[in-house]
Amino acid sequence: MTQPNRVEQTLQVPAEASEWAHFASRYQALQERALAAADVPAWLREWSDLAAELEGTGNRLSIQADLHTADDAVQERYRRFMGEVVPPAQRADQALKEKWLAVPGYQPTPDTELLYRRVRDAAALYREANVELGVVHSEQTTRHAQLTGGQKVTLGGEDLTVPQVKARLDSPDRTEREAAWRALAQSNQELAQQLNPLMLELLDTRRRLAANADLPDFRAYRWSELDRVDYGPEQCLDFHRAVAEQVVPFVAEQVQAIAAELGLDSVRPWDYNRGNLLDPQARPPMQPFSGGAALEDLAQRAFAGLDSGLSDRFAQMRAEGLLDLESRPGKMPHAYCNYFPVTNQPFVLMNVVGSAEDVRVLFHEVGHAFHGFYSGESQPLTWNRWSPIEFVEIPSMAMEFLTLDHLGHALSPADLARYRRQLLLGVAAFLPWAAQMDAFQHWLYVDAPQDVTVDDLNAKWLELDRLYHPFVNWDGLDETVRAQGWHYYHIFQVPFYYIEYAMCYLAAVSIWRGAQADPTAALERYKAALRLGSTRPVPELYAAAGAEFRFDAEYIGGLMDFLRGQLREE
Repeated sequence: MTQPNRVEQTLQVPAEASEWAHFASRYQALQERALAAADVPAWLREWSDLAAELEGTGNRLSIQADLHTADDAVQERYRRFMGEVVPPAQRADQALKEKWLAVPGYQPTPDTELLYRRVRDAAALYREANVELGVVHSEQTTRHAQLTGGQKVTLGGEDLTVPQVKARLDSPDRTEREAAWRALAQSNQELAQQLNPLMLELLDTRRRLAANADLPDFRAYRWSELDRVDYGPEQCLDFHRAVAEQVVPFVAEQVQAIAAELGLDSVRPWDYNRGNLLDPQARPPMQPFSGGAALEDLAQRAFAGLDSGLSDRFAQMRAEGLLDLESRPGKMPHAYCNYFPVTNQPFVLMNVVGSAEDVRVLFHEVGHAFHGFYSGESQPLTWNRWSPIEFVEIPSMAMEFLTLDHLGHALSPADLARYRRQLLLGVAAFLPWAAQMDAFQHWLYVDAPQDVTVDDLNAKWLELDRLYHPFVNWDGLDETVRAQGWHYYHIFQVPFYYIEYAMCYLAAVSIWRGAQADPTAALERYKAALRLGSTRPVPELYAAAGAEFRFDAEYIGGLMDFLRGQLREE
């Protein structure tokens, strides 16, 4: 069982280690050192170690801020780090990039070839004006985390966290679902009064970042910042169309069939949870565990059945205070995996309520953790760990599927079949949502007028929701609630990072399909791909894992046919 004090101990940062003075002299020494081509490998390793220490410090402070959103001292320390340490570090990193790029006669080695190209592109994108503007942007996203972290929902006279209320949306009792949905909608509407103006502030900041970099729009800026070189916006637009054509009808068919079995007159918003569709037999939600410690035990046994190496990694996370799973007031209501590169330690934050969805999310986030472990062991340079973002969700999403055959200790045969069906349907139901999220951002950052208003944002979201979720009946309801569905974590915090989830879910299904034929070989490919880190182009990483880097209509249609076949076997 992970003890909270062990988590806090893991996250501790000495006061002096969060000050710029702690890093400045080492950056200066690297900058002043004479550098010939033969000296680059050792110099790079020293720079990497320094960058890893700074990154780990920032990540620890960020997690502390997410765990204590109402603690002013914790929030202020993180703000100071972002405002007083990150800007000079960015300037120092830019100077070191330019120094490396200017070394005469230098030829990158195979393990630094892609890194060298990325450094060259990042150096070209750098603008001094964007250093301070980046601080403004960080302050704005921090405000979003604080607002959402402090959100309360009043239901039945009780103040609940958002995850606690969302768990009630899975109830077989339609009246209970509707009450939970309306309470959450009311809370969201109240929070919207602060989120709406914040989004317009973020939009202005992001447009200025692009303009400072001499780029036509924020999409072009973000494309460069995210190093998207293996596909362009056109392929994203093709994906949007493919999902509308190939996936939306399939999801509508599945959702309406469930509604018919339940005798529902139509599918109302409280009848549709894309991550956990209603049970057609109206059984109560599965509750495979109670509390974070029990979820850790459940996962430990599943990983032990899958692979001893993975099981050992998870045991290490438990022992070293690298899991904080419980939902509580003042904690940011999201789930993620972060990383401390100096010690090669991943950290998972969640908000569990005892649901089967929590089981899936834990496997997902720990899949990220495995990526950190394996790439960190194999890649000495911190920049070569993890992977490009088009691949980074594959280790997590594939783990959702690879653990399916190792849950018999936690779920009865009937519940395991139910969990498996939910996972498969969840992939299909996720794709329209991903297309909608991505399409909204293409419009927001490229086509939206300069004087765009919140009403314009709402109107565009409403248009897209009608396209991608036409099977949900909103008659008689306040459509403002529907129109503000863009109030979502990634829209505020990590713009344009969402289509990757869809790419990787498609790849994860492919990996699982391969595992059904040869589970041992599939798992070995999985781990081998993780060890490559960020040293190979995206298509090569997909191939190493046993998948294809595709998201066109033909490919998506083929995977939907595979899912149909799997569902018929239930």
